[in-house]
Amino acid sequence: MSKVSRIIESVDLNTLKYLLLIEQAKLLGLLRKEVWQRFGSINGVGVSFRKIRNDWVKTRDFLPLPAKAWKETLRDTLDDIELYEESAKEKVRKIIYKRKDNKKLFKQLKNNSWINNNYLCRLMRKYKKHGKTTVNNQIILEAGVYGQFKGKNGNTWLKIPSFIRGKPICVPLNSNIKLQGMLRLILKDGIVFIHYTINQKQYQACGEKIIGVDKGYTEAFVDSEGNFYGENFGKLLGKYTDKVNNRGKARNKLKAIADKLSERLDTYPKLGKKRDNIYKFNLGTKKLHKNNKKQKELIRNIAFQSVHAIVDTAKEVRAEDLTKPIINKEKWKKYNRRMSGWAKGALAEALESVTKARGSCLRLVNCAYTSQMDSNTNFLSGKRVGDKFYHANGEVSHADTNAARNIEHRGDDAEITRYTPFKKVKKILLNRIMAKGGVSYPNG
Repeated sequence: MSKVSRIIESVDLNTLKYLLLIEQAKLLGLLRKEVWQRFGSINGVGVSFRKIRNDWVKTRDFLPLPAKAWKETLRDTLDDIELYEESAKEKVRKIIYKRKDNKKLFKQLKNNSWINNNYLCRLMRKYKKHGKTTVNNQIILEAGVYGQFKGKNGNTWLKIPSFIRGKPICVPLNSNIKLQGMLRLILKDGIVFIHYTINQKQYQACGEKIIGVDKGYTEAFVDSEGNFYGENFGKLLGKYTDKVNNRGKARNKLKAIADKLSERLDTYPKLGKKRDNIYKFNLGTKKLHKNNKKQKELIRNIAFQSVHAIVDTAKEVRAEDLTKPIINKEKWKKYNRRMSGWAKGALAEALESVTKARGSCLRLVNCAYTSQMDSNTNFLSGKRVGDKFYHANGEVSHADTNAARNIEHRGDDAEITRYTPFKKVKKILLNRIMAKGGVSYPNG
């Protein structure tokens, strides 16, 4: 059964306890930085956690850190490095896909023998720069290391190993859950966030249809059957980002006033109190982060509810692969701010997570020209004007619905794969028009 991550947090945590945890996290942060420095390059390819751990146990002393703490941090950092390398490999695969000897290159990438291939080494060095980290606020707790007990209010208290053996740090939590397995503690703004995993609950089975979906802004998704999902998505996202933008402008003005007061302190020392009050009462971040978290959770919920509604009828969901930015794609400034990378990521996360949980299949397809093609003819014809698409036969449909239909058709296109370059996609589409007696397209 698959696992999913959940988060709970501390409540009314004692300041001294938080400072002790911060001190431990900073020491572990130095270890993370060292591991990235030593193994974040080509020298770290294929390294074994067990070998490094056993060598360091014999030759190094990490006191006052608990032994389990530095070992799990080492494991976690090496896992991060491996994920970073896999991300680079995914980009390299898109490039070597065009070569005739791509099967051999794919195999070398998979078994890490690419370090002996000069061509693959050049590509990997291009996309896998020497990694580094600034993370110094995390503690990894292995199962069996921590303890827990119930408080008077029924909520759980977590016992975290400290620098002194036998004297754990007890942290009150906002939940009565019984924690199991490995925990990740993230310390931020005086709060301890505990990340843990649970077994995925059983959801209703998925539908039987194959559906293409287009990620939108006004609506979260539009499918190939003309259905709209998350119709308040754009309104909420716009309201949230505009509020953040206006608040940021106002805070910048106050920051400028405080900076000017600092410059005049030598002449007027009493202005220091006014400056300090501005920083204390007007430029704090606790309320800001709390509001941002609340709004993001609301928008994220809309994304997940929308995907659940899609999967109710779909056994296979086809969506655009938008991992690579579209070259020369110009958008107006307000759109860029509103449809941020975070919002796009929330939609992508919802698609991936829900389809996996419900037993549906998520299939990513090439995104090139899906908005400009006529879904009735599958040719690069017709014209898009705003939210409308004018088909070659005179029919008018919603532009997002037309794009969703093209995305559905793209999944069955044998010539255009997920990694086909957009210039080659255009050539294929225009050559299809030429084959039907349309405008010719020169070779090369």
